[in-house]
Amino acid sequence: MREDQHMKTKMRAKQMKAKIIIATAIIGVTALAGVVYAAEEEKENEQKIALSTMPPAVQKTIQDNLGGGTITETAKETKEGKTVYQAHIKKSGGKEVEVKVAEDGKLLSVGKDDDQESKD
Repeated sequence: MREDQHMKTKMRAKQMKAKIIIATAIIGVTALAGVVYAAEEEKENEQKIALSTMPPAVQKTIQDNLGGGTITETAKETKEGKTVYQAHIKKSGGKEVEVKVAEDGKLLSVGKDDDQESKD
């Protein structure tokens, strides 16, 4: 009789562990989906455009910050009503940087290419 009760207890414990594992997996997948969605939403605000279609002041700032590099990609991003222009530049040593410029041509940042970081 005791053995039978002991076996039932073990079975319940196994079933409980399985339920906990499944619930944890569901929570993890849901959280991951939220992160992916947020990243995609951010990319939706980014629009690839040609350098020649950017305002002249923006073009000049980007050209001034080439430093011997080559532009590999240009984009325009609008966030909270403000437009930021981006240029991805490959330097002569192979290093990639991203230049961000405001609509008025003001240099906002020069730094590591965010897309390149995520590939590493």
